[in-house]
Amino acid sequence: MVENSMENRASISTSSDIIDVNWYVGNCPFRSLKTQSKDLAQLKVKAGISRAVACDFNSLLYYDAMDGTEEALRRYESLSDWLQFYMVVNPFFPKWEKAVEHAAQDHRIAAIRIAPCLHHYSVDAPEVQMLIDLASKCGIPVNLMARLFDERVAPQYLKQVVPGREALLEFLRRCSGEARVSLSMFYFDELVAFDIDWVSNPNLYIDVGCSKPNVASLDELPSWFPIERALFGTGAPLYYWGGSRLGLEGAEWTTGQQKDVLADNAKNFFSWD
Repeated sequence: MVENSMENRASISTSSDIIDVNWYVGNCPFRSLKTQSKDLAQLKVKAGISRAVACDFNSLLYYDAMDGTEEALRRYESLSDWLQFYMVVNPFFPKWEKAVEHAAQDHRIAAIRIAPCLHHYSVDAPEVQMLIDLASKCGIPVNLMARLFDERVAPQYLKQVVPGREALLEFLRRCSGEARVSLSMFYFDELVAFDIDWVSNPNLYIDVGCSKPNVASLDELPSWFPIERALFGTGAPLYYWGGSRLGLEGAEWTTGQQKDVLADNAKNFFSWD
């Protein structure tokens, strides 16, 4: 646990640079969400963020993720100065290589996202490794999403399968090269249980916000994971963004650690200036 005085605690509410790396936009088929451009612009101000990376439901649920992403880029073009996107790529679908290369060339796309939880393939499959290798060659990072919904609220008509422990361990071992990889929507107790040296891979990041860890878990985070590779994502507006912010505000982290997690780490992961 990080020892810290009250005087040294950061005030998240007054931070001028907050990057949220996990928004969901577009037409959600499971519930009503305010994701029109004006709604997102208002949310940006209300949440006090400076930049966001979003995943659109079309990209997650369309057969052709490129078409889905292109539709989202057109729909939210007016927000392009602060809103970028994940391109969801399924390595078992045709032309996935073209999708990766396209994403790497489009500044509006911040990273590739893989969603084995929805597309029902194993993360240790050779096809996944081929995708990681190509993304690394193209210089674009990859995000692995463990789940779309918290199991407590997951729709009964959406079958999501969280990556298995052994398959995920093999995936993480293979990602020990130059590929920048982040993990989203994993619970902390899942990650802590892995027998892996988190420190040894400088290109492996985790999103600490959208899995809704409690303050005690955040206090313990620096003891098992390098804080300079922790990202902040809320899942807004699918999830309540304020819960993640309150968790970070209550954590006994230094001002520097909170600044890293809220913005600086994301700049490094996405190679932003």
